[in-house]
Amino acid sequence: MKKLHLFPVVLAVWLLSLCSCQSPSSTPITLENGTWIGSLQLREGVDLPFQFSLTKEGENYQMVIFNAEERIEVDEIEQTGDSITIKMPVFDSEFKLKIHSAKEMSGNWYEYTRGVDYHAPFKAELSDAGRFSIKSAAAELAPLYSLQFLDGTGPAIGQFSQQGSKVIGNFQTETGDYRFLEGVMDGNLLKLSGFDGSHAFLFHAEIEGDSISGKFWSGNHWEEAWVGIKDPEASLRTPEELTILKEGFEDFTFKFPDLQGDSVSFRDERFKDKVTIVQLMGSWCPNCMDETRLFSQWYKKYQADGLEIIGVAFERTSKGMPQAQKNIVRMAKRLKVNYPFLIGAASNDKSLAAEKFPMLNKVISFPTTIFLDKQGQVRKVHTGFNGPGTGHVYTRFVEEYEAFLEKMLAEEA
Repeated sequence: MKKLHLFPVVLAVWLLSLCSCQSPSSTPITLENGTWIGSLQLREGVDLPFQFSLTKEGENYQMVIFNAEERIEVDEIEQTGDSITIKMPVFDSEFKLKIHSAKEMSGNWYEYTRGVDYHAPFKAELSDAGRFSIKSAAAELAPLYSLQFLDGTGPAIGQFSQQGSKVIGNFQTETGDYRFLEGVMDGNLLKLSGFDGSHAFLFHAEIEGDSISGKFWSGNHWEEAWVGIKDPEASLRTPEELTILKEGFEDFTFKFPDLQGDSVSFRDERFKDKVTIVQLMGSWCPNCMDETRLFSQWYKKYQADGLEIIGVAFERTSKGMPQAQKNIVRMAKRLKVNYPFLIGAASNDKSLAAEKFPMLNKVISFPTTIFLDKQGQVRKVHTGFNGPGTGHVYTRFVEEYEAFLEKMLAEEA
């Protein structure tokens, strides 16, 4: 009877040993180093491709996203078993993926500033193939087009550089540019894409003679048709004429909490007799980030000469002021920005920004930037920002505004 009592125990031990011997290895799959191609599904049959490199040294992965000349370094990557999370720098977004093999992974991209449920399916594979396949010999694309977005974005300029089938492009609007775009001419079809961690831009178009027409997708929340015509003299209204100081508002002032919750006013001693730049911005805004990188350089270059810069953040978040503060702190740390930031609101509503700055006739864009002299008088209001992706447009802006700053800094207080 005692031997019979032992039989179930022996059987259980034997079965457990057998299962252990036959179980798969729990060692996580290591993704291969090299160039990868990723694809975001924006609509059924509409995919946005982009390239990135992935390397692993020791326990840590490093990712670099490529958009034409732009390089975005990503180092907040965590792997647990066959799952991997890739958190984007600066922007409040991330990938949550499953690793299928050393050369393949898939899952979703989440962009939390648009809501906790905002996401798009994503897949990636190790590949040195280009972003877009090419089936036909490339037609010739003109360098400049006057464009019109048909669902509210308004007029724009299409700026392109073509070498064979390869195309580098940018779209400038009156409120900013669409940054670094890369793609191809496949026959007479233009295909361009760009992904910066928070903004997923895809452009398709067809050229016919001097005309061009196509569609623009931003993430999976926006789709817009656009048309244009070849125009070597393409131009837009100047950024200084879009937002102006209202008549009767000679005294420019404001008061907002800083990142520690302390109230900061433009009338504080720190800004007295200083040339001051007031930047209405948000960490969710790619044009604002381009501007912030430039302003950080200006602050280092001109602070000793009497320049102050104040960033006033209007954050796109559903989690209120604590998240708004967290986003700005993270942004300032990642971009190594030393000038102060204040919290205008935990909302990117432009009408709310206009209420907070009633001396302006309107706020139509983030960023909107106010340049004040040593007497606190508004000398310029600049709407939007065309960043380094616009090439000579950006270079010309930097040269003109550095000369303008130096002139104001040389003036008597």
